[in-house]
Amino acid sequence: MDENITKISAQAFKDYRKKNFLAARDGFQKCIELLTQEGSEKDLAEMRNNLSVTLCDLHEWQQAYDTVSGTDVIFENLGDQKSQAMALANTGTALQGLGKKEEALAAFEKSSDLFKLSGEKLMRASVLKKISDLQLTTGKPLQALASMQASYEQKEKKSLKDKILNSALGQYLQRLIR
Repeated sequence: MDENITKISAQAFKDYRKKNFLAARDGFQKCIELLTQEGSEKDLAEMRNNLSVTLCDLHEWQQAYDTVSGTDVIFENLGDQKSQAMALANTGTALQGLGKKEEALAAFEKSSDLFKLSGEKLMRASVLKKISDLQLTTGKPLQALASMQASYEQKEKKSLKDKILNSALGQYLQRLIR
């Protein structure tokens, strides 16, 4: 990546961490403009994902969706499962913001599967929580409980609270199944 793009990107990340989302958005957009002219396909897709996350934080759902759309395919073609999973999670977040719950759920489920394949337990746990929330709002309470339990099982370092909740969810699900 070009030194100028690296500087702009670093500042955009700094702005993002400070929750200065408008400045971060502008920085990521500038990087995308520059990468479109001279960058690699992977760098451009990563920057589009960064911008999409920022746009979601600004509740600019349609623009976030338009920005992230197709990046999962780019990462798939590059054989990068982790980045593909991230792109699908970002797609799911934008779709959820647009009120397209079933489409969001499908994106999150595919993301979860890819995180599982790539061994990303913490990221998968985060996505499973989003899946659980969506399942609750789409009338799938049993699936929501199972997804929530699976998210707790992904954590390597479980707090006492996590252990108790995971155990309680497991017992409750067993009773429901019988």
